[in-house]
Amino acid sequence: MATVFDQYDSMQQGGVGTGAGGGLRQSVLGTTAFKNQKLEEEAAIFLMDRRVNVSLPHPVTHLVVSNNHLVYAMANKKLIRINLRTPGGTGNLEDQEVDVSKFAVQAKIHGLFLDPTGHHLLISIVSRDGTTPVDTLYLPFRSSKPKSTTKLKGHLVTAVGWNTRNQMDSQTGPILVGSAKGLILETELTSDERIFQSSHEEYCKQVFDIGKDGPVAVTAVEVRSCPSDEQKIFVLCTTSDKFYQFSGRVKSLEERPMFMSVFSNYLGLPPRFVELASKWKNSWLQLYQPPNSQSPKHFAWLSNQGVYTGDIDWKGVSDDLTINRKLHSIPEGFEDNDVPCGMIVCEFHVFIVWPDKIRGLCILNNQVVFEGTIPDECGKLIGISKDPKMGTIWVYAERGVLKYRVDREGRNVWQIYLDQGNYELAKRHCNSDPNLLSVVLLREAQDLFEKKEYLESAKLFAKTIASFEEISLKFVDVEQEEALNIFLHEKLDSLKVSEQTQVTIVVMWLLELYLKHLGNLRDAGRHTSPQYIEYNEQLKIFLQDPKVRSCITNNASAVYELLSSHDDQDNYVSVSLMLKDYDRVLRHLMRHGRHIEALDVMSVRGSEQLFYQHFPALLQAVPSPAIDALIAQGRRIDPIRLLPCLIHCHTTQGKGADIMKYLEYCVDKLKATDEVLHNFLITLYAVEAPEKLLPYLKLQDDDSQSVHYDVKFALRECMSVGEDRACVHILTTMGLYQQAVELALKIDTALAKATANRPKYDQELRKKLWLMIAAHVVQEQQDVARAMEVLRECDLIKIEDILPFFPDFVTIDQFKDAICSSLQEYNQHIEDLKQEMDDASKAADSIRKDIQKFKQKFSYVHAQDRCCKCDYPLLTRPFYLFPCSHKFHQDCLSDSVSDYLSDVKRKKLSELKGKLIAISNDESGTASVGQWGDREQIRAEIDSIVAGECLYCGDLIVANIDTPFISNRDWELTMAEWE
Repeated sequence: MATVFDQYDSMQQGGVGTGAGGGLRQSVLGTTAFKNQKLEEEAAIFLMDRRVNVSLPHPVTHLVVSNNHLVYAMANKKLIRINLRTPGGTGNLEDQEVDVSKFAVQAKIHGLFLDPTGHHLLISIVSRDGTTPVDTLYLPFRSSKPKSTTKLKGHLVTAVGWNTRNQMDSQTGPILVGSAKGLILETELTSDERIFQSSHEEYCKQVFDIGKDGPVAVTAVEVRSCPSDEQKIFVLCTTSDKFYQFSGRVKSLEERPMFMSVFSNYLGLPPRFVELASKWKNSWLQLYQPPNSQSPKHFAWLSNQGVYTGDIDWKGVSDDLTINRKLHSIPEGFEDNDVPCGMIVCEFHVFIVWPDKIRGLCILNNQVVFEGTIPDECGKLIGISKDPKMGTIWVYAERGVLKYRVDREGRNVWQIYLDQGNYELAKRHCNSDPNLLSVVLLREAQDLFEKKEYLESAKLFAKTIASFEEISLKFVDVEQEEALNIFLHEKLDSLKVSEQTQVTIVVMWLLELYLKHLGNLRDAGRHTSPQYIEYNEQLKIFLQDPKVRSCITNNASAVYELLSSHDDQDNYVSVSLMLKDYDRVLRHLMRHGRHIEALDVMSVRGSEQLFYQHFPALLQAVPSPAIDALIAQGRRIDPIRLLPCLIHCHTTQGKGADIMKYLEYCVDKLKATDEVLHNFLITLYAVEAPEKLLPYLKLQDDDSQSVHYDVKFALRECMSVGEDRACVHILTTMGLYQQAVELALKIDTALAKATANRPKYDQELRKKLWLMIAAHVVQEQQDVARAMEVLRECDLIKIEDILPFFPDFVTIDQFKDAICSSLQEYNQHIEDLKQEMDDASKAADSIRKDIQKFKQKFSYVHAQDRCCKCDYPLLTRPFYLFPCSHKFHQDCLSDSVSDYLSDVKRKKLSELKGKLIAISNDESGTASVGQWGDREQIRAEIDSIVAGECLYCGDLIVANIDTPFISNRDWELTMAEWE
C-alpha cells in the first residue's frame, strides 16, 4: 500500500521552531502611534503546516513520532512505520507495514510507545473490553517482526519512561514501565538475537507500587537525569488524579536494576505527590525541553481539574525539583464528560485536543490563544503527538493526519508579562525590539512614578522613546529635581553626538540645575559643606563629558551668561579654563580682585601676548608676586617689552626693590645686554641701593666699548648720589685717568694708587699719574715719609722727579737715602752701558773678520757639474754658485726666481735687463768708462734681486709655499688642454 504521506517533500529539513525564537517583527510605528494604538492582528500561533492523505483504508487508532520516525496504527491491527527524512513507497524498508494481528486475536492495540531516538517501539495489546492484558510486543527499528516480551506477561503497559541518554539502536538501556495496576517496573530491552535467549528483556524488576491502596493505572512516566550529575535521577509519574515525583541517586550507571536505589527511599515513606480529584480515567503528562538542551525546562499535566504546570529546577537542593507550580482551569464551554484526546506542551502554551476541536491555552495567563477544528471528512479527532527531538506536532483523526507548526510562539509573551507586572521577564522576551522594549520600560517607569519611586523611574524613562518634554514636566510638576537630574543625565548618555539640538537642550538644563543647587547652598552659607563639595565635584565630572564639552564650546556665550547669572565664580573660571579662554579668565579674576589666582593662571597657561597684555595691571595690584611670576617665566618673556610698565610702577608706587630684583635676574641669569636695562638698573641702584653701584660696575668690563651701560649716564647717576668711588671707576673706564686720580685723591690715596696702575701699557701716563700722587702727598700732606713710600711703590719715578714738589726749607738730610740710592742706580746704569758698548765693539770686530774670511772662500766647479734647474752642463752658460753648493744657469735662475717675485720687483728686474741689453748693443761698439760702470752697477742690482739667496734654500721659496703649481694666467690654457 502507498504511504500516508504521498508527495511528502523536504519542508521539514529546515525544522520548525517551537519556542519563542521566532520573535516579534520589528515595529514600524512611530513613538506616538506606538503608545496610542494597539498592535495589528497577527496570524495564529498554531498553524496547519499541511494536511496529509485523508483516504486511509482503515481508521487510525494510535500515532507516535520521535526523531523523524513516525508510527501509526490502524483499526485492522497494522502498523505503518515511516522515516520522515527519506520518504518512500511500498516495499521500502524506511516506509513499511507491520502486521500485529496474530498477536491480537480477539484483542486490540492499547498503546504505542516510541523512544526518543525512534529505534525502539513497545506495543501493548489488551482484550476487546480493555481490561485484560494480552501481550506486550517489542519492535526494534532494524526489525519488521515484533516479538512478545515474556517477562511483561500479565502486565498491561500503560506508560513507558525511556532512557533519554541512550543512543544505541540495539538496546534501550534501563527503562521504567507503568502498568494498569499501578506497578512501576524496570526493564531493559535488546534487539540482539542470541542463542538460548528466551526473551528480549535483559531483566524485569518491580521497583515501586503506587496502587497499593487500590489498582490504579499509571498514565505517564518520565525519567530524567541531572545535567550536571548523571547519577542524580528525577522521575515524574501520573495517574488519573495524582502527580508523583521521585528523586534520588543511583549507585552506578552500570548496576542493574539501576533505579532500585531511587525508589527505595520511598519504601518507608509515602512518595511526594499532588492529588487533583478527577472523574476521568486518564491524564496526560508532557515535558518541554528547549531545542539544543539536554534537560526539560517545565512540565504540564492535564487532568479533570485543569492543566497543572511548573518549572523544573535542577539546581534545587531539596528533593522537590518542581517550582512555580500553578493549576490552569479547563477553558469554559466544556463539561466534565468532555474528555480530551491528548495534549502536548510548548514553551508558553499547551495544545489540547478534544474529539471535535483543538485549543491552544497560554500557561502564562490561562487565556485561549487558538481554537480550531479539522475538516469533517477527517472524522473524529483521536489524539496528538509531538516529536521531542524535532519539535513537530502531529494531530491525527480517524481518517486523516495533520501536521501543525508553531509560528513565533513568544510573539506576545512580553505583553503578557507586562500585563502581569513582571517587567524583567517582559524585557527579556522583547527579542531586542527597541520599540517593544520602550513600551515595557515606559510602563515600568510609570508604575514606579506612581509609587513615588522617582529616581528609579527617571532612569527608566530616559531609556524609552516617550516625549522628552512630557517626562521632564512630570518631574517638574512633582518638584523632583534630583530625579529630573538623573533623567537628563540618562537621556544625555543615550543621545548621539550628531543630535546637537537635543544635546544642547539637555546640557543647558542640567547646567542650570547644578548651578541652582550650588547657588542655594552658597546662599545658605554652606559653601564649605561636604554636600556642596560633592555636588561641585559632580558638576566638574559632568563638564568633562565629551558631548558636554562640545556643546559648551559651541554655546560659550550662553554658558558664560548662565554662570554669571548664578554668580558662580569658581565654575566660571573652570569653564573658561576648559575652553582655554584665558583672556576671559584673567579679566574675571582681576575684576573680582583675585590677582594671585590670575597670576597663577597667566604663569602656567597664558601665552606671551597674554602676559604682555595683563602683566602691567597685575604689577600695579600685586607687585612682589607679579615680579616673582615674571622671573619664573625666564627667557619666555622679553623684558624690553615690559620696561615701560616697570618704569611706571617705579615712578608711581616706588616698588624699586622688586623691580631691581627682576633686573638683576635679567643681568645675572639671562645675561641681558640691552643698554636701557642696564641704565635703568643703575638708576634703581642709585635710588634704592647706592652701595650696589660699585660692585655692579666692577662686574662689567673696564673697556668703555664693551660695557652694557651708558658710561656718561652712569657717571651722572653716581655723581647725583655722591658715589665718588663708583665715579672713579667710571672715569677709568672712560680713559680719563687724570680726572679719576684727582677724584680718588680726594677720597683715598690707596684708591688713587690703584687707579694710577690701571694703564699698564702706557708708562708715560702711569709716571704722570704717580707724579700727581706724589705731588699731592708732598704738597697737600707735606709728609716726606709717605712721599718716599710713594717713591718705593712706583719704579717709574725717581727722587729727582719729586724734588721740585718739596718746599725750599726742606733739608737734604730727609732725602739722603733716596738720593744715594738714585746715584747708585745711575752708576750701575752707566756701568751697564759701558759693558754693552764693549760687547758691541767685540761683535763688530768678529763680523769684520768673518767678512774677510768669506771673501776668500771658494768652491770648485767641475766639468761634469750640471744646472740644478735644467740639468744641463753648468759650464755651457754663465752661472751662479751658492755657498750651499746649489748651482744654476744665470738665465734658469732668473726665470725661476721671477715667478716668486712681487709685481714691483718683477717689473724692476725687467727694466734692469732692458738697460743691460741696451748697453750691450751700443751702436758705436765701444763702451765708455761711464757705461762700464753703469753696466757693473746694473749687473750688481740684477744679482741682488736674482741671486740674493739660493732658490732652494732661501726664504723666498718658503714664503711662496702656497703658490699654486699652475699660475692663474696658465690655468685656462691648461684646462683647455685637458678638455
